[in-house]
Amino acid sequence: MRIFWRALAVLGGVVVLLLIAVAIAVHTVDVKEFIGPIKQRVKDATGRDLEVRGGIDLKLGLEPKLVLDDVTLGNAPWSKQPQMFTAKHVEAQIALLPLLRKRFDVIRFKLIEPTIVLETDSDGKGNWEFPTLPAAAQSSTPAPSGGTLGGFAVGDIAISGGAVTYRDGKTGDVTTIVIEDLTVHARDAQSPVSGRFRGKVNDTAVALEGDFGPLDQLMRQRWPYPVTVQGEINGKKASVGTQVTVQGNVVGLDELKIGSGSSAMTGKMAVVTGSPRSKLTFKLDAPTFSLADFAFPAQAVAAAKAAAPSKYVFSDAPIDVAALKDFDAEGEITIGALSLPDGRHLDQVHLQLTLVNGKLDVPVMQATALGGTVLGRLQLDASRAPDAALSLHVDAKNLDLGALLAAAGVKRELHGGKTEVKADISARGASPRQWASSADGNVIVVVGPATVVNPKGSTDVPLDRLLEAVNPFRSIDPSTQLHCAVVRLPLKNGVATIDRSIAGETNKLGATASGTVDFRSETLDLSIKPQIRQGIPIAVPQVAELVRFHGPFTSPSVGIDATATAATVARLGAAVYTGGLSIIGESLIAQATADPAAPCQIALGHGAAVTTAAAKPAVNPAATAAQDVGKAVGRLLGR
Repeated sequence: MRIFWRALAVLGGVVVLLLIAVAIAVHTVDVKEFIGPIKQRVKDATGRDLEVRGGIDLKLGLEPKLVLDDVTLGNAPWSKQPQMFTAKHVEAQIALLPLLRKRFDVIRFKLIEPTIVLETDSDGKGNWEFPTLPAAAQSSTPAPSGGTLGGFAVGDIAISGGAVTYRDGKTGDVTTIVIEDLTVHARDAQSPVSGRFRGKVNDTAVALEGDFGPLDQLMRQRWPYPVTVQGEINGKKASVGTQVTVQGNVVGLDELKIGSGSSAMTGKMAVVTGSPRSKLTFKLDAPTFSLADFAFPAQAVAAAKAAAPSKYVFSDAPIDVAALKDFDAEGEITIGALSLPDGRHLDQVHLQLTLVNGKLDVPVMQATALGGTVLGRLQLDASRAPDAALSLHVDAKNLDLGALLAAAGVKRELHGGKTEVKADISARGASPRQWASSADGNVIVVVGPATVVNPKGSTDVPLDRLLEAVNPFRSIDPSTQLHCAVVRLPLKNGVATIDRSIAGETNKLGATASGTVDFRSETLDLSIKPQIRQGIPIAVPQVAELVRFHGPFTSPSVGIDATATAATVARLGAAVYTGGLSIIGESLIAQATADPAAPCQIALGHGAAVTTAAAKPAVNPAATAAQDVGKAVGRLLGR
């Protein structure tokens, strides 16, 4: 919507230019004489040529009416479009008596089928930025005779059948605004102003009505200036209300109220203009907030159709963070209930951020989600764009395993399974895929005791196929008593080298995995060794010697590795272990008193050391964007 308001501002500037031209025409009275002064005055003000190709007609009376047809205003020299502004018909009706007091009162101003072309060059300079030119008094064309008009007053303004296009010279992106109807009404300069707009921004329908303070109050800078706008955007109710203040280089929006659909937000904002960058400050609070209420579905659908489907789990679509270098910011947002597009929600959301010279720092990110609490902090250095540096820390506790699986698209009947997640990640790049491929750091997931109901019959879900191969009791027991599960990913340049840092334990067996998880190629290759608890009545031959889980994230395969070497089997562990289960305490990841040979303790790095020629030192690496992680897990689980 930023482009929408900029377009309306430029449109207002064009209207003012035309009003100046009308003022000259009416004040000159002689139709044969005022065409030249009009064109020269606009040339002096903008450096552009104004043409009135369809002629000018002045109808005299108590309310003289001036009509101009086929009006054009030239564009910037670097533009490929010759005209910045064209209009089929311009009509202005002026009150005669105020002219005697050197006051220019427009009773009605009408603009038919205007077209405005807004664009920037490759350096970001806009075609609405007019060069500094000598004063009009230096013009070679003499100004019309008579006194100078002392002021303006505009009654009704009506614009219909218009179009505004905005082209970004750096990206080539084009935004189109269709003006079906735009009206502004004020009884006089001391009366409140009302307005109405109906049209489209790209393919998004917009219908807004607004009430504003008197024009005289705005011109005299008597603050605060009230602004209230309400209507519909893409069929959803929307509203904005605020009190505008301008103090020096600070524009403030106090008593700010923003509404869209079921969302409502209050607070205040301010923009501090200056060099080298403007700064935005804000403090916003929302009892409820839905991201869908502020989306533009029509535009999103068009973009999705235009984009080629990605073969990757982690999107390779570039994220343009260069805009973060254009301004600074500081503020905080508090949201009681945040609804995500997929129907999930976060509660008690609180964010604090600062943005200085393209470096975004979010020291506080917190929310309650998935039955637990999530704390985090994030840093994004966009000053090095497109190779932006990302640093992310996440600490989540008491998450519900069932909710986590459901978020990944897998429904399971289970009880318990409190889950802890810790992540310290650093990465670089310009897309989620590049961040995943370059990630360094550690990700640890620990699941506590749970009762998982075993599904009946075979399934094509990769996780179920894996569990069937590892756990021979799954097909005969109605449920699995999970004691713990650990996933520890030490990542270096997007590759996690697993040395028994993935493990799980039930009341009957344990399992340990080694291998690699490669986020660069989005593939995994893990060898998993089942271990029966000592004393469990089952013949060892019924348990797979080694299970291999390998392939792309989207469709990994499960197989029994009959050719496993003795060294590999020995490194992963014996076929039977003593059965001293890991003890998962209040802090799942904390060191616990337990059997040091238990798989979960080994996976956490708390178990007894095993020295082999194949063992490699642990590295200190990372993961990726939270949304894409969930997506990857969903693919592995058969979403």
